[in-house]
Amino acid sequence: MVIGKSLLWGARVAGALIATGALTGCGIAPGDYEIYRIGLAKTTESAGCYWMPGDGDPEIPDSLASDTNNIRASGTWIIYASAEDKLYLDTGEATFEGATSDEGFTFGGKDVNVEFLGAMADSKFTTTTVTTINIVTDGDAITGTGTVKKSFKCSGASCGTEPQPACTQTTNFVGTYVEDIELKHDI
Repeated sequence: MVIGKSLLWGARVAGALIATGALTGCGIAPGDYEIYRIGLAKTTESAGCYWMPGDGDPEIPDSLASDTNNIRASGTWIIYASAEDKLYLDTGEATFEGATSDEGFTFGGKDVNVEFLGAMADSKFTTTTVTTINIVTDGDAITGTGTVKKSFKCSGASCGTEPQPACTQTTNFVGTYVEDIELKHDI
């Protein structure tokens, strides 16, 4: 997954925010929520995200390695507490479970996708995606990093011998608490 348009995933990096309750020291009680407006920096990717079988060690393509971009994707994130006293981050694209941390909040999730390959489905290909969103609170402001790490494992006759490296995508973000906003839904 991804956070924001670059991280608001589908398969890149994950997003998340929270704060005021934690920012003011009150905490977010079951049924409460905090709304944040956030700006997401361009997602960076490790060389493993560009691996191709038979190419040897992966490298970030020259056409991308020197690119720069200071335009941020924008979004609205909601942090809320459930009746079970669990915290959740809703990025508008996905929802992650989390908890308070020494600096603010940590949210995350894991997705394991298994496919069977080969003419007789004799090989098992597993893609594991772990998303972590760390939020640092400072008054009404937040900063943080969303990281999505994909790892791959193949076992069986249709698997090659070349190991596929992990792909790590990282997105930094900034944000601020939005006051006097209420969530309303039609029934």
